Amino acid sequence: MKRNIILLIIFGFAFSACSNFLEVEPKDRMTGNALFASDGGINAYMAGLYFDLPIEDYRYDFCSKFNVTRCDGGKNNMMATPEAVHSEWGDHAGQPERYGNWGDLYVYVRKYNELKDNIPLMRPSNPATLTMLRGEYHFFMAYTYFALAKRYGGVPIITEVQQFNGDYKTIKTPRSKEVATWKFILAECDSAVKLLPNSAIQERANKWTAYALKTRVALHAASVGKFWNANGAGLSGQAVSEGLAGGFTAEDIRFFYQECISAAAEVIKSGMFSLYGESPATLSDAAVNYGKVFTNGKGISEVMLIRNFIYPGVAHNMGKWHEPNQLSIEFGGRCGPTLDLVESYAKIDPVTRAGTYNVKLETTTDGNENYTVGYSFSKNINYKRYDNVNDIFADRDPRLYASVILPGSQWGGKRILIQGGLVKNNGDAIWQTNDKYTFNGVDYYGKGDASEGNVSGWVSNRANGTRSGFLLKKYLTGVNDQVWDQVVTPFSELRYAEVLLNYAEAVAEGGLPDAAGVITAKEALNKVRKRAGFLDNVDLTTTNVRYERKAEFALEYNATWEYYRRREYHTFFNNTYHRRGLIPMADLTTGSLKYIFVRANVEPGNSAKSFEPKAYYRPIPGIENNSLVQNPNY
Repeated sequence: MKRNIILLIIFGFAFSACSNFLEVEPKDRMTGNALFASDGGINAYMAGLYFDLPIEDYRYDFCSKFNVTRCDGGKNNMMATPEAVHSEWGDHAGQPERYGNWGDLYVYVRKYNELKDNIPLMRPSNPATLTMLRGEYHFFMAYTYFALAKRYGGVPIITEVQQFNGDYKTIKTPRSKEVATWKFILAECDSAVKLLPNSAIQERANKWTAYALKTRVALHAASVGKFWNANGAGLSGQAVSEGLAGGFTAEDIRFFYQECISAAAEVIKSGMFSLYGESPATLSDAAVNYGKVFTNGKGISEVMLIRNFIYPGVAHNMGKWHEPNQLSIEFGGRCGPTLDLVESYAKIDPVTRAGTYNVKLETTTDGNENYTVGYSFSKNINYKRYDNVNDIFADRDPRLYASVILPGSQWGGKRILIQGGLVKNNGDAIWQTNDKYTFNGVDYYGKGDASEGNVSGWVSNRANGTRSGFLLKKYLTGVNDQVWDQVVTPFSELRYAEVLLNYAEAVAEGGLPDAAGVITAKEALNKVRKRAGFLDNVDLTTTNVRYERKAEFALEYNATWEYYRRREYHTFFNNTYHRRGLIPMADLTTGSLKYIFVRANVEPGNSAKSFEPKAYYRPIPGIENNSLVQNPNY
């Protein structure tokens, strides 16, 4: 009972609405020390805590909470960015009131503090295990407070199990300043480093995963400080004036960038990790190697922390929601990568394997690629005609082919048919319907086939087809991943590639020197490029780092935080922005079958995206009960 009252104070729940909750004894409550008397019992206990670790993976619903069994309609983080759209629904980006997590995260904090209290009661067969468990406690705390800080800024830091004695004031904990919160998280990483084993086991925290997490945390903190006022992102109010939101000095920013560099250097220096397939013989090999990291990362030295799934047990529905309609057994095709994302992948010369950034797809004969049609076809554009539907996508960064299913791709044993319309011989168009058109005795269909079961774009049945002209491939296998609550594809949470790019960004953005005794930041940047198949080197610039991060981390679950930490959301979602797709259309105007591609708005609901800067911080719930200072403009 006391435990639950404490949680209610922290979370700000209204007491009058929670009488049933107050009377429910937690199912995971420990009774006695029997569970801690054996290695098996200790491992079972720790498995539950790892399950609670707030990783944003297949079971994370960005509109609700962590570790949910069924994410609603296949929505996930990537669809709340400029990189992808849901086939049917909007994403609520810029509406932070729709996002929770405060209460759940403090439940995890309490569980981890209970772990600290329970460690002295444990009797493992190897006493050294106790040291590892203490390290895991600090790792859990760092992970959970990172999840809090990137959402709320400065938060109450609670490192003991609070006991309720009848006086609510004794358990109310004020917010720490934002900078102090970030430094606390880094200190927890440091404590974890000192206690965790020097191993490369993927499923549990170790010294190196703590360092990798530290690079992510430090880079995020440095970015929030550096870009606080970028393009009008700055905020004001009591939380700001008290340093609970913002409050970074130039010295703080430099400190956080340097912490990222130093932590990355330790991982690199260890020599225990490498990029998977770091020197691909062919561009095709590069795509295959990169894709494997996300579907079969177990045993790959690049993957530093992995979350495995098992059925029966804990599984997920990633493939159930996102495999193409042509492979679907019920749902599918919910995630549509955008045209802007696809065009962000560099061109690559197939002979020299040198890359060129910022090259648009060629959809016109006059070079005008700055057009976007609304939500209907336009005749007034000089479209370029292609013999094959996939010719337009030739010679791109191989990471594109491993991340996105393009029109005409082979996947799961089928040619994926993505067609959004047809231009008749007289120039009239069928647009995103499956009307039949007969020409020279041959029947053609707007979506490419008479049966919608044989197409994967603009499917009318339950929104099972892309609306952008592209489909998600990253995280999918194409086989055996569609049975409800039985998908077991593992999730690669921390990767060596991220450590390298975090290092490169910290040096470039921080204007700091390379770490001593390891490769330079430029070399780190180019190692990641070379694993992708490029043979040329690029300079270490902030622009080049952003290009590479976009290509390497596109459509990943952490992608949304790239836009948060650099304060970019409001520059994209500016109340006029529509996410765009590329609509492939069969074209019969020349008398034979060709293909054209139309740049088009594909925003769900046909409305422009907006994002107010206040949404870089989420509102703290229940301030009338917990007496915390609210975040700006709420």
